[in-house]
Amino acid sequence: MKKPMSKTKKIIYDILFLIALVVFLFSAYKLVSIYYLNYQEGKEKDAVQQIAKVPKNPEKEAFTIDWKALKEKNPEVVGWILIPDTDISYPIVQGSDNSYYLNHTFEKKENYAGAIFMDANANNSFEDRNTIIYGHNVKHGTMFAELENFKEQEFFEKHPYLYIFTEQQNYRCEIFSMYSTTATSDSYRIQYADDADFTAYVDMVKGLSDFKRDTKVKGSDRIVSLSTCSYERNGQPSELRYLLHARLVKWNGTYKK
Repeated sequence: MKKPMSKTKKIIYDILFLIALVVFLFSAYKLVSIYYLNYQEGKEKDAVQQIAKVPKNPEKEAFTIDWKALKEKNPEVVGWILIPDTDISYPIVQGSDNSYYLNHTFEKKENYAGAIFMDANANNSFEDRNTIIYGHNVKHGTMFAELENFKEQEFFEKHPYLYIFTEQQNYRCEIFSMYSTTATSDSYRIQYADDADFTAYVDMVKGLSDFKRDTKVKGSDRIVSLSTCSYERNGQPSELRYLLHARLVKWNGTYKK
C-alpha cells in the first residue's frame, strides 16, 4: 500500500508548484508585453507615415513630407531617412542627450525599440563633416535592423544610395563603407583638425569596409554614419556595432525609383 505523502514533502511540492506557476505567469506577461510593444511600434510607424504623407510604396509615387504635421507631433524632428528595398523609412529626431530616444519612440512613448536619432552634439542641418545617426537593431526587423542586409555583397553592390530628407535640403547619399566595430573605436570620431585629417579618417573607414566601392570623398565633403548594435555572437547582443558610411550629396530630385 502506497504511503501517504508526508506533510514536509507536500509543503515542498506546493512551494515548487507555486514557483513554477510564478515563473510561467511572469514569462507569459513578458511575452505579451513584447508583442504589445511591437504592435504599438508598428502602429505608430504607420500613423507617422500617414501624417507625413509618406506613400505606402515610395518606389512608385513621389516622396513628399509634411514637415508642419511632423513637427506638431514632435518638434525635435530634423529629417527623414529612407533606404530602398528595406523597411527603413523613418523620421530622424535629435534629443538633448543620446539616451532618451534609446527607449522612446518618435511620439515620445516609452518603448524598447526607441527611435532613429541624430547624435545630440551634431549640427541638426547636417553641416558637420560627419553626422552620426543611431537606431536599434530590433530583432523583429524594425528600426536599423535591415542595415544587416549590407553584409551581403550582392545587396551592397545593388544598393549604392540612401536618402535623407530635411525641410531645407534633400540628399542622395553615396554608400561607401559598411563593417563591424566597437562602440569606442576611432570610427566614431567626429572632430577633425582639417581636410587632410578628415580624408585620412575616410580612408581608414574605407579600409575597414567588408566590401569595396570606388566612391570619391574629398576633404571638403560631408558624410553620414549610421550606427546600430550587432548580434554577431550566436544571435545575442554583442559589444560590436554595425557602421555604414555614406557621402552626403545635395539632391534636388524627388525620390522615385
